[in-house]
This record gives sequence, structure tokens and C-alpha cells, in this order.
Amino acid sequence: MKPVEGIVLDVPLLSLFGVLVASGFGSTVPSIRLESALVQNVSEQKRSPTSVPVHTRPPRSKPSPTFATFNSQPLDKQLKLYLRYLEEFGPPDVLIVGSSRAHQGVDPLMLQQILSRRGYGNVKVFNFGVNGATAQVVDLILRRLLTPKQLPRLILWADGSRAFNSGRLDRTYRKILASPGYKRLAIGVRPSLSPSEINELKPLCITMSSVEVVSKTSSSFNAVPPQANSPQFCIQSTPRSTSPAWVIRSYPQPAETVTSPAVLGFNALSTRFNPTSYFQRYPKVPGRYDTDYENFTLRGEQTAAFNRAVNFARSRGIPVVFVNLPLTQIYLDPVRSSYEQQFRSYMQQFANVGKLTFYDLSQRWPNKHKYFADPSHLNRYGAVVVSTQVGQNLKLPRSVTQ
Repeated sequence: MKPVEGIVLDVPLLSLFGVLVASGFGSTVPSIRLESALVQNVSEQKRSPTSVPVHTRPPRSKPSPTFATFNSQPLDKQLKLYLRYLEEFGPPDVLIVGSSRAHQGVDPLMLQQILSRRGYGNVKVFNFGVNGATAQVVDLILRRLLTPKQLPRLILWADGSRAFNSGRLDRTYRKILASPGYKRLAIGVRPSLSPSEINELKPLCITMSSVEVVSKTSSSFNAVPPQANSPQFCIQSTPRSTSPAWVIRSYPQPAETVTSPAVLGFNALSTRFNPTSYFQRYPKVPGRYDTDYENFTLRGEQTAAFNRAVNFARSRGIPVVFVNLPLTQIYLDPVRSSYEQQFRSYMQQFANVGKLTFYDLSQRWPNKHKYFADPSHLNRYGAVVVSTQVGQNLKLPRSVTQ
């Protein structure tokens, strides 16, 4: 797509987002300088007579890729995005982890805004939710994939009971163990990106009309649905040899696009769960036949991995907050409800001895289908509510407060 407008920013990127979101993108930002011919100017500079002719330049050798796959496209994608994020911004204050339920159930931009309003300054939040992730996968990410310098100040683990079931086959984790990336990890080589791989990644993008704006004067919020042809802003850093500025390029948003691009790892879905139409397309599987709950037990490899991850975080002074995400009443049949009760009791034990903070939202909106994309996954509107409620109660380490 051809950029239609360029904006050069002389302020930190996340601070800009805070201004844009808080203002609803309706007020003037003094520190923004418009340059509609930005791309054209760059091209003209490249054609300048003072430039070295292309045929006289020495050939460049293409560096070999440093990132090896982990046999999981969702993990590869999120890991690459996080590594790029670290390169540009450093480690976040809050890292959201979990399965697909976390990936689309906690909005990092909204959480940033709520925490900033509570006096935590320019808080950085990244969503590292991975589709198919179990407790074992999250443990691997925190203890093995990331270096100590890449860890956050607080871990927000958002998920539910099925990711902790040790009785089912953990296919995602087994594929990871057999991957080229894990083989490198086994000999002490953590994943990284070469400069060329960082440049090949697509710019971070956000559709401004999809941002849910929180009122400055009250705790109320409005979930704003995406509009046709809404502007899409893509962030791309300038070369490090130049002055520290950011280039935000505006692209027209196609009318058929209904979901925001991934921003800070978040998968924003606008789909609203309609039981009638949903179960015309997909079978309604009772809990007793759901393979996610097969041989359900909270004693085994998954809970052992969870214990390791929590103890690891505590050893490094990183608080862990676990959010048991909401589910619909349709999903919570008697069998699943029984498993959920076991899981709540299990998590409460950790909270009672001070190992973590536990927020149980599993039965918060059992019949509010407008907050769900399907029976067990939130949509962007539900994610806004979760992020708002969690953000109003979350206690960050003192070092985050500014």
C-alpha cells in the first residue's frame, strides 16, 4: 500500500499513543510535525548527485538468518514481534502471557492507559499470548526463551483451567521440543533477530478508530467499533544513525477489514458471539467429549511447569498476577463447571500463601455474548472491560511508578 501521509514524531512512541488514545485522536498534538511528502523526499535524497552510484558500491553479503522456527507459527510470530519490540523499546513493565484466550482477551493499550491514569506514568505493556499455549509453553517462554534482561517487571498470566490439564496430550509443546529452535536452545543459543530480519518485519500498526477511549473525567469507557476506511497508522523507526524520531505512516483501512492489525502482540477481534448462527457452523461439544479436558487433572506436567514459572519469577522479584478469564454460560456446562471449580481452588491456594495475585473473572459475564467472539474467547470489547477492571486494581512494583 502506498503511504498517503507521513508524520515525524519527536516524542517517545508510547507517549504518543497515550496522547492519541486519551484524546480520541481529536485534538492537536503540538509535538507532531506533518510532512506529506516524506516518502518522496527520501526518494529524492537517494537520487541526489552526491550519492554514490549503485554500480560502484561493493557487493553486500546477505547475512544468514539467526531465528530458527519452534514448529509453532503463533509462537514464532509472537516471539519475532517481541524481539523487535525489545530492540526498539526495551523490556515492558507488564508482560501478558497465556494461550489464545490471553492473546485476544487482554488489551495492552487499554491497560497502559488505565495504569497511566492511576499515576504509573508511561507504562509499557506487551501481549505475548500464544495460540495453543499451555502452562508448559508459557514456562518455556519465561525461563528458557527470554534472557533475564528481556523479562518484564510484572507477569500478567491470563488463561483458564484447560491450559493446566495434565491429562491431555500437549501437542504444541511436543512440536516445540522437536523444533530447530529448541535444538539451538538446548545448546545455549537463545532466539534472536539479525538486523536484516528486523527490517523485514512489517511495521507495527494500529487502526485509530478501533481504540476504545476511556473518559478523562470518569471511569466509564466506550468500545468504538472499527469504521470503514479508518486510518491505519504504522510505526517504523528511523535509522539509528539519525536523530531519534519516529515515522508514522497513514494508510487507508479497507472496508472489508474488521480486525485491527496486531499491536503490542494483541489480537483484536470484533466478532460478536451469536449462539444461533455460531452453532449452525460449528458443532456444540459437551464438556465430557471436549479433548481439552480429556482425563482432566491438575496434578502433572502442566501444574509442575506452572510451579516452576511462578518460583522462577519470585526468585527474580517479578510479581505474578493470574487472571481467570471469563467464559459463557453455554460453555460452562456441568462438566466444565466442575473442572473450573477445581481450578479456582487450585489457584486460590497459591494466592493464600502469597505466591501470586488471583483475579477470578471466569463467571463475570456468563450471558453477555457481546463481549465474546465464541463460547470461550473474548472479543476486543470484552478485552477492553477485562483490561479496565484489571488495570484499576493492578499493583505494579514501585520501580514502575514515576
